[in-house]
Amino acid sequence: MKLLLTSSLATIWLVLATGQSLPAATPPAEKLLPADTLVMTTIPDWERTAASLKDFPLAQLWRDPAMKPFADHFEKKLGAIFAAEDKSFDAEWAEFKPLIGGQITFALIQNGWLGQPGSSPDLVVLIDVKDKAKQLRDFIEKCEKRDADAGKVIQHETVRGVKFARTRVKAAQPKDDEAAGKQKSEHYVGQSGSLLLAGGNLKSLEKILARLDGAGTGLDEVPEFERARSALAREAQLFGWLNAKAFLGALAKLPAAPQGADANPLAMAPGRMLDALGIGGLDGVALTARQAAEGTQIELFLQSPQARRKGILGILTPEVKEAGPLPSVGGDVAKFTRVRLDGQKAFATLERVITDLNPQMAGLLTLMLENVGKDKDPNFDLRKELFGNLGADFVTIQKAPRGAAAEDVKSPPMLYLIGSPRPDALVQALRTLSPLPPKEREFLGRKVYSLSILPGMVQAPAGRGQLNVSTTGGYVAVATDVGMLEELLRGAEAQGKPLSAVPGLSESAQRIGGFNTGWFVYENQTETIRILIDTLRKDPDALEKLFASPVPMAGATLPSLKPLKDLADFSLLPPFAVIAKYLGYSVQTTTGTPDGISFKTFVPVPAGLKK
Repeated sequence: MKLLLTSSLATIWLVLATGQSLPAATPPAEKLLPADTLVMTTIPDWERTAASLKDFPLAQLWRDPAMKPFADHFEKKLGAIFAAEDKSFDAEWAEFKPLIGGQITFALIQNGWLGQPGSSPDLVVLIDVKDKAKQLRDFIEKCEKRDADAGKVIQHETVRGVKFARTRVKAAQPKDDEAAGKQKSEHYVGQSGSLLLAGGNLKSLEKILARLDGAGTGLDEVPEFERARSALAREAQLFGWLNAKAFLGALAKLPAAPQGADANPLAMAPGRMLDALGIGGLDGVALTARQAAEGTQIELFLQSPQARRKGILGILTPEVKEAGPLPSVGGDVAKFTRVRLDGQKAFATLERVITDLNPQMAGLLTLMLENVGKDKDPNFDLRKELFGNLGADFVTIQKAPRGAAAEDVKSPPMLYLIGSPRPDALVQALRTLSPLPPKEREFLGRKVYSLSILPGMVQAPAGRGQLNVSTTGGYVAVATDVGMLEELLRGAEAQGKPLSAVPGLSESAQRIGGFNTGWFVYENQTETIRILIDTLRKDPDALEKLFASPVPMAGATLPSLKPLKDLADFSLLPPFAVIAKYLGYSVQTTTGTPDGISFKTFVPVPAGLKK
């Protein structure tokens, strides 16, 4: 039964992608899982979820005949990975798939885990087959016989009247203790009624069986979980929750790094680090997803009461102000982000975080702030001239890449608008900080400064190795592409249809709080994905270039992307024009509430799929 754990995540993904219909089940996960559950993710009603997923744009995209070569290759390669672990995978999965029904739940049970090195919480998987309990029992017995015929050892243990099986591969006698410690065993698999249970520790599985018998304390009795569930889980087709208080509490108890001659002088105890960053004030993290006829809505909620919110969580809380598209932003942008954060307060918070983390480091930072720029202007005060002139409005605008080369896709044209009560003074501060004298010119009566990026720091496409700076209204404009800056300075009349006029944008934003939440993001998937697909179709090896670090660092290496390239043969993708109808745009808002910080995303049905 190795497949039940090694293939579960991939199976769920493939079912979501293909939109195959599966039935639903009860009881709900919060009634099954014990109170010491650290992480849980559940699809509570698979039948309802699968029905709504039939029209999910990405599911339709995966089923499109034009995608068949790519999809077949991906699924074949993915199946080969599991077959390498278990040669009977294909046969077992073909038999098991029709049985799946009801809820599918993954969970990590703490079971005494306190963050000790070499240990981890217990993973459990719960799958309800609904009215196919007999078929499930027959399937388990058939798998056990198949494993026994293959020479594997089947061990049985009974817990609360439920028989669990564990399969072990017969192995040669290990030559040493180290080899013995590396032997791997299968997880326990058992059945209680229509519920399939799989996990690596019988103690955690016993807690779930106790809940089925009405004993023990359940997850639904944990206050933080219940607050999240009651506020977010209603009608959710997927719900996940992390018990951040328990998880971070375990990490906080770990000791600091060992002391000695080779000890890191900047090392500190995890508890102090979490408190300084403000993460210690996090009670939980909840995730929900809903699919409806109008589109898909996803919400990530950080449970952090306002009274205890500080550090990073404080910076992430936007001010409740207008954050919608500016009139000068055209509808052809690939991505637009506007955040209403008080820049001066954010910098002060960041200084407090650094001071709490390491007073010595804070001292060095203070020394640097007091002396930088003094070589050019003895009276220059970085705090006053730079951070003191930050406002509470930060905008990022991204256009589609100018070309299809990997370098173009990796460095698309960007424009940043920094709100300021004194934009000219802020520009002067940037000029003072520039290591090289900026070039100055006029464009439509405005000063434009070009600041050279230090060689070796950023790999920018030819002709875009500079930061172009000017002012407009109450903003300082900084662009990596001079064309974007000039478009902005020409005025709104040069932009064509504005972003605010994109069909359905206002209605989509209203579904997740509107434009007045203080943090708004718009992404045109057509623009961001179009050139990416065309680039990877022509040059699958461009994937390595796209994920390469823009700043080379000695000794730092990124994980190899070869496994992904083996799974996905991008040369098999169809031309973008063939699948463009499945893509549209998405909007996101971030809102601070007394109970936490909410990140909401809505993806409306693309115009090409609307009936």
